[in-house]
Amino acid sequence: MGTVHVDDLKSGMTLAKPVVAPNGRFLLPEGAVLKDKNIQVFKIWGVTEAHVVGHDQERIEEQSIARFSPEHLRLAEAHLAVRFPQNVAESHFLAETHRLCLLRLAEHLAEGRPLPEQPSLPEAPSQETRGASGRTPSLQELVEGEVQLASFPDVYFRIQEVLEDARSSASHIADVVSEDTSLTAKLLKLVNSSFYGFPSRIESISRAVALIGTNELSTLALGISVVHCFRNIPPSVFDMKSFWQHSVACGVFSRILAREKSGLSEERLFVAGLLHDVGRLVLARSRPRQLAQAMELSRKRRIPLFEAEREVLDFDHTQVGGLLLRTWKIPGALETLVRFHHAPLSAHPAAEAAVVNVADALAISLAIGRSGSFYVPFTDDEVWGTLHLSPSVLSPTVAQAERQIKEITDLFLSSEAVEE
Repeated sequence: MGTVHVDDLKSGMTLAKPVVAPNGRFLLPEGAVLKDKNIQVFKIWGVTEAHVVGHDQERIEEQSIARFSPEHLRLAEAHLAVRFPQNVAESHFLAETHRLCLLRLAEHLAEGRPLPEQPSLPEAPSQETRGASGRTPSLQELVEGEVQLASFPDVYFRIQEVLEDARSSASHIADVVSEDTSLTAKLLKLVNSSFYGFPSRIESISRAVALIGTNELSTLALGISVVHCFRNIPPSVFDMKSFWQHSVACGVFSRILAREKSGLSEERLFVAGLLHDVGRLVLARSRPRQLAQAMELSRKRRIPLFEAEREVLDFDHTQVGGLLLRTWKIPGALETLVRFHHAPLSAHPAAEAAVVNVADALAISLAIGRSGSFYVPFTDDEVWGTLHLSPSVLSPTVAQAERQIKEITDLFLSSEAVEE
């Protein structure tokens, strides 16, 4: 008997133990012989692994790797070694993530596709933004200048006012949101995407509110509004399409992982993932030269970019992002998740920040978009253990996320959402 990941289950395997969904729903008894439809049901209900007779995951993984030529595996391993920590085996999360990346790259090579190019460093601008006194602005001044440059859309605060009014109803929220045609269009595209997978099309904001809730819709409106705020980022520092692709990937991974634990808000964690690097956009707009220097230092010393930011700037993008959200009077839970996504054990509750931390590392590992970070940060077992999840959850998470990431990235980058 052994444990097998849901993606590796095959028709004809016999269950050694009953299969129960994460929410406690009984799905199949011990001794049942699996059929393809059973495996599909497991995936729908969020089952990530099952105990089967005569099989174990380690043997299956060895067989998966043996499909590829030694040369393809060597090239894929060398490609990953540049970005992954050397002590990857010391982290259950990173060990499984590395395995998934290795298989994906070997598959690329086997199909005749080239390995992705490693990103080049941005060119440091010759001049840096300075304050009125001619000196480099402090963290507080940096954020205050950003708030003046990119005032947050009034529609979000009107939504908040309605939410805080005990006399308000769902229809009041729908009325406020509907006043902003661009926001309305994007919200409807989102709720009609595979992100939710509703069986019938949602035609109105009032219907969307009824299905996903007022707080949830307000949180999604926040995420869409923030994306709209950031324009005119120097293209020499960031490819904004790639930046938002990474951010969306982090948000989607966060939301899917949140489903594995009861009591977590999927929408809040999606938006936290979407906004986790928003402070880096502030740096790109106001301190592009120093951000470029931090990127160069990160590559030179093989350290995470947020650590290099602290050496160059005396603070990092998480502090900038957290302070920006606080200044915008964004709900404290989101500020905490953005502020502590690189130090989740310092957050309360730690589990939510750990979700964003893991989702960010997963997006960087898979090289989905780029937000400036080149090296995969080390995720120790204490952070991963906070989630009480098996590494087997990662493979179905990645498979489920791929379509959603493309759909939602296209949504956020459509029309006026991002301008370079």
